[in-house]
Order: sequence, then C-alpha cells, then structure tokens
Amino acid sequence: MKGSSKTNRHENDFNYAVQVTRVILRMIGTWPIPGYASNVERIATRLQNVICYFLFAFIIVPGLLRVFLKEHEFKRRVRLLAPILNCWMGCMKYSLLIYHAREIRSCVKQAWQDWIDAIDWNDRQAMLSKAKVGRKFAIFSAVFMYVGGLSYRTLVPLSKGRMLTPMNVTVRALACPSYFVKFDGEVSPAYEIVFTLQFFAGLITYSARVGAAGLAAFFIMHVCGQLNVLINKLQRLNDMPQPDDRAIAILLADIVEHQIKIKHFLKQVEKTMRYVWLVEIMGSAILLCLSGYYIIMEWENSNSTAMLTMSVMLTSFTFSIFTNCYVGQRLTDQSIKFGLMTSTTSWHRLKYKRARTLILIMAISNIPAKISAGRIVEMSLPTFSNIVKTSMAYFNLLRKFT
Repeated sequence: MKGSSKTNRHENDFNYAVQVTRVILRMIGTWPIPGYASNVERIATRLQNVICYFLFAFIIVPGLLRVFLKEHEFKRRVRLLAPILNCWMGCMKYSLLIYHAREIRSCVKQAWQDWIDAIDWNDRQAMLSKAKVGRKFAIFSAVFMYVGGLSYRTLVPLSKGRMLTPMNVTVRALACPSYFVKFDGEVSPAYEIVFTLQFFAGLITYSARVGAAGLAAFFIMHVCGQLNVLINKLQRLNDMPQPDDRAIAILLADIVEHQIKIKHFLKQVEKTMRYVWLVEIMGSAILLCLSGYYIIMEWENSNSTAMLTMSVMLTSFTFSIFTNCYVGQRLTDQSIKFGLMTSTTSWHRLKYKRARTLILIMAISNIPAKISAGRIVEMSLPTFSNIVKTSMAYFNLLRKFT
C-alpha cells in the first residue's frame, strides 16, 4: 500500500511537469505513441498527421502562388511573407517532432524513471521546483501564441469588413491572402470554407510551435532538476559528521553514476531538439523583423485592431525565442553552480584514496553544460539579445528600403 502511494505521488509530479506539453502535442498527433498502443490509436494518430500536413499545405501553396503569380508590388509581397514563413516554421517543427518521435519517447521514459528514483524528499522538491518553471513557460508560451495568432486569423480579416473591387464584386479579406487557381477564396460561399480551414491551419501551426517550446523547457528544466539532485548529494557528503569510508565510497559512486546519466540524457535531448531550436531561432528572427514592419504599416493605415494584434504577435515571437534561450542559460548557470559545489567540497576530511576520486568529478563539472541550435548558435541570454538587435537592424533596413 505504501509503495502504491509512493508510485502515485511520483506519477502525479511527473504528470504535473509534462501535462501542458503533452495535451498540446497529443492534439496534433506528435506526442510519441507508446509501444503498447493499439492499432486504432496508431491509425488515428497517422490520420491526424495527414490532416495537419494538408492544413500546412493549404496555407503554404496558395500563399506562394499569390506571391509569385498575383502580386507585383513589393510591399504587398512582403506583407504576405509572414503567414507563409510562420506556417513553414510550424510544418518544419511538426516534421522534426515526428521524425524524432523515438528519441522523444526515450527521453520522456528516462525523465519518468528519474521521478521514480527520486526517493529523498529534498531531491523531489528540487526537481519539482524546476518542473514548475518549465510548466509556467509552456503555459505563458501557449497564451501568447494562441491569443496573438488566433486573433490574427479572426479579428484582423473580420475587422476589414466587406470590400468592393473595381469589377463591382464584393469580397472579404482573409488572414492569409491566397490564390486558388480554380476559384476565388474571397467570395462567398468559398470564403467561409477557406476562412475556417485557415483558422484550423493556424491552430495547428501555433500548437506545433508551443508544443516544441514546451517540450524543450520540460527536458532542459528536468536536467536542471537533476543537477540540483547532484548538489544535494554533495551537500550530504559535506554534512557527514564523521565520514565513514564505505558510506563515502557508495555516495561517490552514486554521484559519478548520476553525473554520467545526466550527461547522456542531455546529449540525447540536444540531438533530438537541436534542429527544432535552429528553425525557431532563424524563423523567429525574421518574423520579429516582419512583425515590426507590419505594425508600422498598420499605423499608417490607422488600423488599430490589426496593430494591436500584430503587437501581441510580436510579443509572442519574442517570448518564444526568450523561452528557448532562457532555459539554455538556466542550464549553464545550474551546471556552473554544481561545478563550484564540487570545487568547495570538504575533500580534506576524506581519506587520501577517496579524496583523489573527486578530481575527475571536479574536472568534468567545471565544463559548463550548454545547448546549441543546430550546433551553430548557443542558446543563452546573450544570444537572445543578439537576435533581437539583429532583427531590429533588418527592420530598419527594410523600412528604409521600402
């Protein structure tokens, strides 16, 4: 009965940490399918994947046709780029999450095992405090992205109302202007169908972005929690009143084993998420530039609704980059903290043979853990600052050029 209660407690803590991300990824069919899943579940997930890819194509293909075949003015072409780029980013992240489903499942399984292994109350509290940070980032990212994105898909086109073309035809605006060869998507009854499909395509796009950001925050903050557990183990070593050689040998072996496990887990997480982060960094930097440009355009057109919506979108893109860079910085800071803890361990109280084993632990711990986007860009707060400054520089260039 006691063991069952302990299992339920660990299960509740794990579910608390991963719940938001899991719900979002399951909604779009990218949460890894467990090995015991039935054939019906597998078929339903594959059907979700097919529908999502259809919705991605429904935005990207007609949007590109509009850019290259219908629009000839440079400003209008630039205006069409953001929805296409945003959808392309969502599609790329979606594809990467499906491609790395096996690795994601392995990482989730390891995280679940770590929660089971956390027997000590202080260790569980350390892990839970980091899990709360990851959960908050997932929630805030979802709020900003869904509010801004779905407002752009609904309020902006509806606020423009009905418009009369030079051919005396009444049309209505779409959130993502498109060109359909066989029919006009801005005229009823096709407009209602296109509007609805674009709304759901936006929902899928924002879910892919939020799910990827939440998954990254969950994994990295879990590593930070494990580093906190290591710090607690070292603290227990320092707190021993009369160090017993056998007890110290067992504790040091446990620290080394735990440290190797963390490094292996982090390596697997970076291998799984590095290209997702690269798509986020590159795409969001361009979207920041374009969003600032659109705000200026809507200011000139005195469209307060569109301006407010684009401001929320700008905030959501900024927060999305910040989330990924911040968790990378937290990881580095936590690993530095652990390195300092190993260097200040009371090694002089140990026997010479045991104290000597701390040398390798110190050597490995003094190399800060870092994550990178595609092995190109380090995920840290200085990187976030550089991305924002670069985006604003290109925004000024674009504004002067047009």
